[in-house]
Amino acid sequence: MFGSTLVAVAETSYIGRLGTEPLAGIALVFPFAMLNQMMSAGAMGGGVSSAISRALGAGDRDRAADLALHAAIIGVGLGLFFTVMMLGFGSNFYALLGGRGGVLEQSLHYSQVLFSGAISIWLVNTLASVVRGTGDMRIPSMTLITVSMVQIAVGGVL
Repeated sequence: MFGSTLVAVAETSYIGRLGTEPLAGIALVFPFAMLNQMMSAGAMGGGVSSAISRALGAGDRDRAADLALHAAIIGVGLGLFFTVMMLGFGSNFYALLGGRGGVLEQSLHYSQVLFSGAISIWLVNTLASVVRGTGDMRIPSMTLITVSMVQIAVGGVL
C-alpha cells in the first residue's frame, strides 16, 4: 500500500504539471486503477496468502505448489480481463463518470498505458502474495517498494 500510494502521489504531481485536463483525466481512471490494485493485492492476494500458508502449515508442499500455479493462472486471467474491459469499454465507463471532450481523451491515453500492463500488475501482486504465504514478508515488501520507486523514476522521466 505504501508503494502504491507513493506512485499515485508522484503520478498526480507529474500529470498535474501538464494541466487540468490531464489531471481530470486521471481522476476518471483512478477508481478503476484502485479497483485493479485492491482486487489483485487485497482480495486475491489475501486469499492466496491464506491458502498457501494453510497448505504449508499442514505440511503439504505439493498442494502449496499447485495453489501457487493456480493463483498465477487466475492472476493472468483477471489481468487480461481488466485489460480487455478497460481498453474495450473504458471510454464508456469514463463517460458515465462525466468525462467529455479533452478530459475523456486524456483519460483514455492514461488508461491505455495503465491497463495495457494489467497482467503484470496482477502477476506481481499474486506472486508477492504467494511468497507472503510462505511466511516471508520482507522479500515481497522490498520488491514492491523497489518496483514502485522504479515506476516513479521512469514515470517522471517519460
